[in-house]
Amino acid sequence: MKPYAKVMAISLLVMATGLLTALGSARADPFDALRNDDRLHNGLLVITIGRHVERTCPSIDRRDFAANAFLLGLASHAMSLGYSRAEVTAYVEDDTEQERYIALARRYFAERGVLSDDDAEGACRVGRDEIAAGSPIGRLLRGG
Repeated sequence: MKPYAKVMAISLLVMATGLLTALGSARADPFDALRNDDRLHNGLLVITIGRHVERTCPSIDRRDFAANAFLLGLASHAMSLGYSRAEVTAYVEDDTEQERYIALARRYFAERGVLSDDDAEGACRVGRDEIAAGSPIGRLLRGG
């Protein structure tokens, strides 16, 4: 094989590999980096759990300022990963992602003996425990 033919074959191989890599990236889930970021994942789970406690337990409310500051911090972090505000909003509002976080929150409540979504007493107990512990969830809530 002549030298230029070897160079041409190697160039074609490199180009084909680059094209396949680009195609694979284009097909990748646009939310992968957000979904796999521990800070964002844990933060959205905290919000999901706190929201359920607040909505289910009549004696516990959300700390609006703390919750809004927490949300802004998460959004800022997500945008630092290279996502636009619109992309972050699309991720948070995505039905599949919301169902995923709801399922994770249900598992969290079930591990604490709360087996139904409308168990106000159980949600109140979990909320009070989180507030008493000063956990991230508890810091978003007030009451008891």
